[in-house]
Amino acid sequence: MLYRCTPDAWSHVGKPIRLLLGWLTVIGFTTSFLLVPLTCLVLPLVYLFVAPPWAVAIIGSWLGTVLASFLFPQVEWPWARKVGQLWYDLFDFHHNLTPENREERIRLGRENQYIIAMHPHGVIPLHAYLWAAYCDQYLSNAESGLYGFGAGADILEYLPVLRNIMGWLTAGSATYGVLKQGLLRGKSPPANRVGRRPRNLFILPGGVAEIFTSAPGDHTIVFAQRRGLARLSCETGAQLVPAYVFGATDFFGNALKSDSFLARLSRRLKAGIAIFWGLGGLPFVPFAPKVTLVIGDPIPVPEWEPADGCDTPPAEVVGRLHAEYLKAIVKLFDDYKAEAGYPDATLNVQ
Repeated sequence: MLYRCTPDAWSHVGKPIRLLLGWLTVIGFTTSFLLVPLTCLVLPLVYLFVAPPWAVAIIGSWLGTVLASFLFPQVEWPWARKVGQLWYDLFDFHHNLTPENREERIRLGRENQYIIAMHPHGVIPLHAYLWAAYCDQYLSNAESGLYGFGAGADILEYLPVLRNIMGWLTAGSATYGVLKQGLLRGKSPPANRVGRRPRNLFILPGGVAEIFTSAPGDHTIVFAQRRGLARLSCETGAQLVPAYVFGATDFFGNALKSDSFLARLSRRLKAGIAIFWGLGGLPFVPFAPKVTLVIGDPIPVPEWEPADGCDTPPAEVVGRLHAEYLKAIVKLFDDYKAEAGYPDATLNVQ
C-alpha cells in the first residue's frame, strides 16, 4: 500500500500558492545545476563578444558571487528540507511506509546506523531533494530521526552556489574515506558546524553512470559490479537499506546514452555532462511525473573477523552482502511497480 505525502510545513498556505512556490523552487534548483557550470565554462568568452564596460560588469558580478559563495562555509539549513515539501503536490509524491513502520525505524535508528542507497540517479536528482524533505518530516520526531548526511559528485564542492545548496542539505564528497569517517565519527562539516553529528548516510550509488541510463519509462540501475557500499557497510557496521524511486527517470528526456563520448568524458570528470529536456523542450522545467519512494528493510551486516593483519572484510563477505542488496532492490521494485503505475516494467541491473 502507498501513502500520499502531505506538505505539513505549508498546510497554512493554499494549494495554488503552494504549486506556484513549488514550480518556482524546482525551476530554480534545476536552473542552478545548468547555469552555474555553464557560466564557469563560457565566462572567459565574454571579453570576446561583449563591449568592455559590460564585460567588466558581468565578470565582476560573477566573481562577486563566487567570492560570496566561498566565503560562506557549507552549513546545513533545516528549513531547506521543508522547501522540498512544496514539491509533493507537483509530483503527486507517495511512499510505502506505514506510520507504525516509520516509528519503528526511528526507534531502531537510535541503536543502528544505516546507509540508505537509492536508485536510480536520473539526469538531475530532484528526488534527492524530495528524500530530504521526506526524511525530515516522516522519519524524525522530537527526540531523534534518521536524517544523516549525503554524498554528491566531488566537483560540486568547487562550484559556487551549488556547493552552498549541497551544504544546506548536508551533502558533501562521495569519496570512500569521507563516507567512512562520516559513519564512524559523525564527521560532516555542514552538520558539525551547527553542532550535529549525523549517524546515517544517504547516497545515490549509481552516480554519473545512471545519468546516461536515464530515460522516461526506463528502469535501469548501474550497480552489478559496484561493491564499495557493501564493503563500507562491513567496515562500519552500518546496515544497507535499499530504496527505489519510481518516476525518477521521468523528470527529463535524455539524448545521450552510456556509450556516448560525453558519457565517457563525464565518467572521467566525475560530473554529468548531458543533453536533456523537460516541459516544452526546456532543460530547466522538468516534466511532472507521479513520484513514488519505496524503502526496503535494512540488510543485516554479516559477521567477519580480520585475518592476517588485514582489517578489510574478505571479498566473499562483501560479495555476499552485495548480492543480498541486489536481490532486495529487485524484490522491492517488483513488489511496488504495479501500485506505482509501472505494472509491466522490469528492473534492469547493469
